[in-house]
Amino acid sequence: MNTFWLIAAAMIAVIGIALLFLWLPWLRKTQQGTLHDPKGGMAMLTGSQGPVIVGGIAIALFAIAMYFASTKPDTVATSTGIAQNVPMSPEHVEMIKALSARLEQNPNDGKGWAMLARSYAVMGRYNEAVPAYEKAVNLIPNDPVLLVDYADILGVVNGKNLQGKPTELIQKALLLDGTNAKGLNLMGTAAFQAGEYIHAVSYWEKLLQLLPPDSPTAKQVSASISNARAQAGIGETAGQALSLPSPGERESSGGGAQISGEVRLSPALAGKVAPTDTVFVFAKAMSGSPMPIAVIRAQVKDLPQKFTLNDTMAMMPSMKLSNFQEVAVGAKISKSGNATPQSGDLRGEVSAVKVGTNNVQLVIDKIVP
Repeated sequence: MNTFWLIAAAMIAVIGIALLFLWLPWLRKTQQGTLHDPKGGMAMLTGSQGPVIVGGIAIALFAIAMYFASTKPDTVATSTGIAQNVPMSPEHVEMIKALSARLEQNPNDGKGWAMLARSYAVMGRYNEAVPAYEKAVNLIPNDPVLLVDYADILGVVNGKNLQGKPTELIQKALLLDGTNAKGLNLMGTAAFQAGEYIHAVSYWEKLLQLLPPDSPTAKQVSASISNARAQAGIGETAGQALSLPSPGERESSGGGAQISGEVRLSPALAGKVAPTDTVFVFAKAMSGSPMPIAVIRAQVKDLPQKFTLNDTMAMMPSMKLSNFQEVAVGAKISKSGNATPQSGDLRGEVSAVKVGTNNVQLVIDKIVP
């Protein structure tokens, strides 16, 4: 995914919110029997609310475009991917109040809470956005975009500090989607704030791989990497940032400590999956944090498949295979594509595998209850 599509997706979200502001008054007119008012419809765009709506959309799009370009390594990006302090008409404020009141009557509407949270973010009402985000995340726990936006707002409310819960939310988002660009950016920021400059470099280098090499955003990220390396005292050739090895290079380079073997699907479960279902192969600690130490993806159609897990595949720079003597090695097939186990997923696991083992036989033979 490149920056263009990331920005385009955010634009669509913002425009959707803006169009909602148009649709709700139209619906209200319909319910009042004024659907055929000759001044309705497109006249709303040119009436007294037009400048506010158009201005709001313009500000929102500008904020999205500036998000990646303006983020610096020593600050939290205050943009949630949605504009802040967009001017709102009294009518729009009333609509948001109505949405809030409706959610009090229907508190299990996760998408509604997410919309309310982002509406508060648009208005710059961050303290009110936080509880709305919390309710949305509780109801929709595996949405990486929502998790990252919530972490971002928490960071803003906490004085541009991402330590603690914001970092935990970002880590979960990256576990669900390791290519979430905003998550990688904020995780690099969190590491930089904690003085973990090498870790910041790692996250920003992963982000750099998602960006067009000559784009302004890539240059900004490279500058952030250089800054972090300078803070760590490790230096580099001016204008040259390190890059992580490609998947092919990972296999040949070894990546330090590693575990290898073969993963296959039990024939008894073959009829319960589709060829394009996602397969996760991972190593995790025998006890403690459930977060994988290293993880790779494949698809059912690739099975049986040989695999290698090594330090270059670490989810967290501070948790690598080389830090452990024994781990559990597992595999999971997910129809949703989410790494978090869900009922109906298929799994298999081998416990107490010594790091350095090269003949692990991993069979996916169980259904997650």
